[in-house]
Amino acid sequence: MKRLDADAEVIESWKEISRYLDRDIRTLQRWERERGLPVRRVPGGLKPGVYALKTELDAWRRNGGLHLATAEHPVQEPLTSLAVLPFLSLTGDPEDRYCADGLADEIITALSRLPGLRVTARTSSFAFRGKEEDVRGIGRRLNARAVLEGTYRRSGSRIRVTAQLVETSEGYHLWSERFDLQTGDLFALQDEIARAVVDALRVRLVHAGAPAGPRTTSPEAYRLWLKARHHSLRHTPDEILQSRELLARAIAADPGFARAHLGLAESYWEGAFFGIDRPRDAVAVGRPAVQKALEIDPSLGEAHALLGIYRGLHDFDWEDAERSFQRALELAPSSSEVRTRYAVWRLEPDLRLEEARAQLNIAVELDPLSAIVHGCLGHHLIFRREFQRAAEELQLAVELEPAYWWAHVYLAASYGFQGSFDEAEGILQKLLYLTGGCPLVIGSYAFGYGAIGDRQRAEQLRHQLLTSTSGYVPPLAVAWSHLGLGEAEPCLDWLEKAVEERDPLIVEFQPKPIYDGLRGHPRFKALLSAMHLERRGVSCQPTA
Repeated sequence: MKRLDADAEVIESWKEISRYLDRDIRTLQRWERERGLPVRRVPGGLKPGVYALKTELDAWRRNGGLHLATAEHPVQEPLTSLAVLPFLSLTGDPEDRYCADGLADEIITALSRLPGLRVTARTSSFAFRGKEEDVRGIGRRLNARAVLEGTYRRSGSRIRVTAQLVETSEGYHLWSERFDLQTGDLFALQDEIARAVVDALRVRLVHAGAPAGPRTTSPEAYRLWLKARHHSLRHTPDEILQSRELLARAIAADPGFARAHLGLAESYWEGAFFGIDRPRDAVAVGRPAVQKALEIDPSLGEAHALLGIYRGLHDFDWEDAERSFQRALELAPSSSEVRTRYAVWRLEPDLRLEEARAQLNIAVELDPLSAIVHGCLGHHLIFRREFQRAAEELQLAVELEPAYWWAHVYLAASYGFQGSFDEAEGILQKLLYLTGGCPLVIGSYAFGYGAIGDRQRAEQLRHQLLTSTSGYVPPLAVAWSHLGLGEAEPCLDWLEKAVEERDPLIVEFQPKPIYDGLRGHPRFKALLSAMHLERRGVSCQPTA
């Protein structure tokens, strides 16, 4: 800040204005456009600078520039949906960004447990990080009646957090507050903000405040968990392995941290799904970890959902799996992850496709910008033989998260089923390079070559799988190489190994089109019987 004259102080740059008003830059730029925040431009240059007079900012604030909802300007409709945007860290320290993200994440979790309130999932709300978008546009894209946004600033052992709740149809500020605390009080702050938001929403809820399950009291364990979550949400093999190491350290710092145990279980589950880990080895670590998480905190809906996967996929006890998923839905009705997993790992294996579609539709509403949710919906549409619609959904998933390579695999499949083999081949060639020759990608590629009659190339890729020394090769990858060439018996040999291994993708035996040619085979029927799926549903046929 510097002196302009005897009566005015100049605040230079959006960053300094942000510090003075304790609001993030995105909010200030919106206020300038919509509410006359007195910010001036410095002429000249490709990107003219900005400045503001402290006296004008003070007067604007005193005269109601915050545009609060009042008796004269009330919010007309009940606010039953909310998005929590990422809190802006006002320092350049990466650790502060992890804490700011964790703060928003914890508030999302706390608010998601409240009946009567739909909370947008983190994936979608965090997609607006660093974007200058009007709050009305954010509300429309996320189908949210209000957004919570704020800033996070640490100075030594002190933290200052500002938070504000904005109604999205008219842009009225419903509530704003500033919190000053010591770093060790961060957990209490999360609950305090969540309770204040609930009060500001004026929604009739069963509970008076935001419930909070047991969490760690160790700042070090929490810091490690935040970093692990940052990596795990990227859903790539390298990031999964990085998160796993951090989660193990978090558990060592606090063995009673339920969500660190859940995170470790998730890491091993995804390791099996991506072909990083042998499934039986992964479940030997992951299942005790999720059971430990539930022992510490039985209210973790996501943990019940993961237990439901184990009970269905590994025990073939689908009734027990159903009970776990129903409990998960009771505890976390606003979790797109719970609803997506219920659809993929419980309903689709039973060919309960209409129910699965309903769950996936809700997941899209809760998390409209999630690549994983759109990827699961795209794969579901393949099961329904709606291949063009599937391609559109999977293309959206790829655009939302180019690193999520399973969406690329399913997109290639959707093109292949439509006879667009050149498009499918181009996607798979690129994936072979991006994934470093992942066996599941090689198996998909081999299936495609076999399906178009290129036996030589399909067999070359199978040989590559069988002679690989780089790690675990899922039996399904080899099975697909035989399936594309119509070699039923050797394909079934490998499918039986996949069932014995409990490969996650065996749940697709019922609905996936590539298995249509095996449905009448006694060995395939025996596999479904061994999985306790033989009397569930009927064969999925192409839709009209």
